[in-house]
Amino acid sequence: MKKLLLVLLLALARLPGLAQLPASNDVVVLDAWRIHEGDDLTWARADFDDTKWSQTTSPARSSGLNILPGFHWYRTTVELPKQLEGRELAIGMGGIDEVYEVYVEGVSVGRFGRWEPKPESPFDRDLTFAIPPGLIKGSTVHIALRRWVGATTTGLFPFYTSGAERFGHTPEIGLLSTVSTRTALYQYRGVVANLPWNFCLLSMLAAGCIAFVLFSAQRNRVEYILLGIYCVGSALVSYTGGFLAASDSVMRRSWGPTLVFAGYMLVTLSSYLFLSQICLRFRRWILAVASLNAIVAAHAVYGFAFQAHWAGLWLFTIGSNLPIVISLLAALGLLLERKAGSVAIALSLLLVQLTGAWTNYFSHMFRMSDLRFMPVGPFSVDIRGISQTLFVFVTLIVLYLRFRDEQLHQAAFEQDMAAARNVQQYLIPEHLPATPGLTIQSEYRPAREVGGDFFQVLPKAADGSVLVVVGDVAGKGLHAGMLATLIVGAIRTAASFTNDPRQILALLNERMCGRGLATCLALRIGLDGDAVLANAGHLPPYFNGRELAIEGALPLGVVAGVEFPVLRFKLAEGDSLMLMTDGVAEAQDAVGQLFGFDRISEMLGKGTAAAALASAAQNFGQEDDITVLTVARMAAAV
Repeated sequence: MKKLLLVLLLALARLPGLAQLPASNDVVVLDAWRIHEGDDLTWARADFDDTKWSQTTSPARSSGLNILPGFHWYRTTVELPKQLEGRELAIGMGGIDEVYEVYVEGVSVGRFGRWEPKPESPFDRDLTFAIPPGLIKGSTVHIALRRWVGATTTGLFPFYTSGAERFGHTPEIGLLSTVSTRTALYQYRGVVANLPWNFCLLSMLAAGCIAFVLFSAQRNRVEYILLGIYCVGSALVSYTGGFLAASDSVMRRSWGPTLVFAGYMLVTLSSYLFLSQICLRFRRWILAVASLNAIVAAHAVYGFAFQAHWAGLWLFTIGSNLPIVISLLAALGLLLERKAGSVAIALSLLLVQLTGAWTNYFSHMFRMSDLRFMPVGPFSVDIRGISQTLFVFVTLIVLYLRFRDEQLHQAAFEQDMAAARNVQQYLIPEHLPATPGLTIQSEYRPAREVGGDFFQVLPKAADGSVLVVVGDVAGKGLHAGMLATLIVGAIRTAASFTNDPRQILALLNERMCGRGLATCLALRIGLDGDAVLANAGHLPPYFNGRELAIEGALPLGVVAGVEFPVLRFKLAEGDSLMLMTDGVAEAQDAVGQLFGFDRISEMLGKGTAAAALASAAQNFGQEDDITVLTVARMAAAV
């Protein structure tokens, strides 16, 4: 790592002069070769006739499957200029996959990697091989290169973060001092040229950190963490791979690089899972194709580690096309949403696929530049990195704007809920009024922050009677709470000019028609214990622990003008009534068993108080608002 940082600092110091190496009369570029598949050490001899071999350009890092696995030999013959004859010479080699050995006049002058016990090497790099003095006789030089390539490529960008090994050069022969200097300059130039790629990786790392911050604020949004894993993982995998590739002791097919490659595949899979989260329209299709691509990726990792040629074929045929299918599905689904943010993400995703298709297919078809290494001064710009970074930041901006809108909506909702909680105190009296001759106790347990249950206790000073109204609005949450507020207001308005339970329910029914439904009980108890009970579809109360028989009726708000049944009875001294909402009976445990009326009757038969009954139902498994109200007539004072 220290060596890499030193190279980077030296490269930055030489930025102006690294756009192009100066020409030198002390170097001859070796750009015309002949190639032959197979392995025969006699092909290194200076007098070997290679005229029947195929012509090729200089040997360089393999790309995809353009170099078949196994041994290959390259040969070239060069005429030295007069100024190089009889001087100390060297051969400079650019990065070449994988193991190779250089021969001059039939004699080995250097090797990269090792042949025994099996061919293996570190990741390729620029090297200088000195030619022993006296080996070259005259001006004609015969050079041979023995090379071995594995079954699957290892020229993958997760291993070339620094750029020192990414930008190879054509082999050359020249003065030892000149070739050595140029080799170092090639490395510096590679580091500088790769700075745009590293800028893209650092941008991805920053975007991933932002995505993690968004996820910490909204833990239910899985897309944030998937985007963060993809962005941060892409950067970390690439920098880890670059660190391993810079080591002279790490073999490219050892477990370290294999794990890096596997991590790269997993990070890529997280991007497909992310697309499935933001494109719900084709989510199942995306997940299905992503699962197939995961199988292909597993085979590619296997081939990378164990040199299985068929695994490489899978990766570069099926594996390179499945991501296109996934991206097109996601882009189509996002475009069909017709939302500004979704369209922006879709267009940037299509740009990623367009640049990839141009690089991999169309540029070769039309014999044009593939735009992978566009020179911009001393830098090399890869259009794929730019489009990928653009996609990430466009997506991140859209997700952030949605996050901000959701936060604003959440803040507004919390304000509404705070106001609703204040209203709830109006629905459920915090302190019950004085009721001479009666003891009234209440328990209220809302299922949510705002409940739909309501009750009112309204003493009538003129005749000493007490009006008790208990009800339950159909539904839950804020809407039910607001509707209950309407009912309570109507109760208080009606009670100001009548305390007849039937008339009160009739007035409430008129207010509720077209607005919603609610069950309700209206009870009036006089000073002498005479009671009148009107019912609108509510649970009957329990009289001294037993259910009071009362005629059934429709809830409020179903039909206008309906008459509600009335029951008249006497509440003697010591008698009690318990009124409740259906949240008690409908409490449900983990296996779906209801609290039920039998359990209510049993508990009331044992003299269970309102608070104990409400707690029992709540602990059993609350599903709805729970309200329990006990009205007992006190014995007369002696």
